[in-house]
Amino acid sequence: MKCAICGINIDSMEEAIDQGWEPYFYDGETEHEFACPGCAETFLQESADGEWEVKEEYRGKIRFLDEGKDGESGGHLVIGIAIKEPGGERH
Repeated sequence: MKCAICGINIDSMEEAIDQGWEPYFYDGETEHEFACPGCAETFLQESADGEWEVKEEYRGKIRFLDEGKDGESGGHLVIGIAIKEPGGERH
């Protein structure tokens, strides 16, 4: 798992629970996965309905690491592959 804010990794869900990671939080209407304890303490607050959300002073100002190019979480990765044809040498 990786913190959606700072990018720090943790190996297991058990460790994350023990250390106080937040499994998800919201920035406005957008849901993000995983916040480490340090980022949660600094950037998140509990909303009136009990959900974790980005503090007002940080809303719209954080570039989340779990976002794709279109700004949606869970974006797809693009991988490029170059293939050289046999005998395709340039003269």
